[in-house]
Amino acid sequence: MERIETKRLILRPFVESDAADASYNSKTPIVSHFMSDMVLESEAAALGWIRWLNNEKFSTDIPCVVLAIELKLNGKCIGLIGVAPKRELGGEIEILFSIADEYHSSGYATEAGKAMIWWAFVKAGQEVLSAIVKPENKASRRVIEKLGFVFGDTRILPYDGHDCEFDYFRLYCTDDLPGPEWDIHSLYRPEPMGAFFDARSDIYNDKMLSGSGLEDYKKLGACFPKTDRALNILDIGCGTGIELDYIWEQAPNAHIACVDVSRGMLDLLLDDHPGSHDKITIIEASYIDWAYPQSAYDIVVSNMTMHHLWPDEKVGVYRKIRNAIKPGGCYMEGDFMVDALAVKQYRQRYEIITANLPDKAAPGEYHIDIPCSVETQMELLRNAGFGSVEILCEDINRGNGAILLARK
Repeated sequence: MERIETKRLILRPFVESDAADASYNSKTPIVSHFMSDMVLESEAAALGWIRWLNNEKFSTDIPCVVLAIELKLNGKCIGLIGVAPKRELGGEIEILFSIADEYHSSGYATEAGKAMIWWAFVKAGQEVLSAIVKPENKASRRVIEKLGFVFGDTRILPYDGHDCEFDYFRLYCTDDLPGPEWDIHSLYRPEPMGAFFDARSDIYNDKMLSGSGLEDYKKLGACFPKTDRALNILDIGCGTGIELDYIWEQAPNAHIACVDVSRGMLDLLLDDHPGSHDKITIIEASYIDWAYPQSAYDIVVSNMTMHHLWPDEKVGVYRKIRNAIKPGGCYMEGDFMVDALAVKQYRQRYEIITANLPDKAAPGEYHIDIPCSVETQMELLRNAGFGSVEILCEDINRGNGAILLARK
């Protein structure tokens, strides 16, 4: 484990000369009260713990690291920070930290926590971290919340020989962290939807097809009915039309109207399908306020686009979609969907991103992720008047997405 530097701190592996500081830090009154299972009663006990820590063979597949927090000002070890699987949480990766009492209220825990989160997400490839805090530990709770964790629930967990109450928090990796001293308020700048995709149109396909992306598009295409009928299909938020070829594999005579706000994306769509222009109609518009024709389409499809809208905004679009579908037709949606705690984090993130906008963002005006849970997404479709809603696939977007089918 290499060391991590921040403005005031160095996070590094413990060395034997840290034994006196490690023992002292663990016995300060506040630390020993809230972390009684980690009290090192003597320098000899601390030395044994450090030797165990440095000699233990941890799994290379699961991050498990505890680092000393060294103050650059004087080279003193003032606490510890780490991430490790928590057995009581079913093996979830937990962040843990402690700072000696006299160094509290100086922002050191938050500074070290940011660096540890950066390491866990960027260097160790984790997608989510957990944290547990005793309800009365208000200072640690403030640190956890400053780091962006969202509260889940209160749990009774075994701790130091007793059943104790803990508040449970979780943090998802939602953005690329630039370094150990990232700032949650400046990670992401709001960009207008059309301008965002125009600027990235040349890399869009590579981005969307990376990882499991290609398989996701194949799964979406496979959900379409196998038919030679001349289906009339509407594809909203179509981007560069990656899904078109997979739709035509199922329905080769389908005509597809493609709606997108980005001219650059639509131009690439045409470039990528040079022999199929007679089966494509291009519409440069926002599908939010576009004038949908009534009862015109057998199937309406969207892929990875609805998560840019708030729930009430989605219902309005869903109603327009329903009205545009022929009797007996359907709407198919592949989208980014997450669990309830991630929903809370994304909403919190949205508020931070838009806090300095001069006016409230109009529906779909900015490219900002606001995903819902699968259950909420299905309920919104029912609220929009669809007669039945079902899940066709729950395994897209690396497990953070689903394909839904709503029938008129």
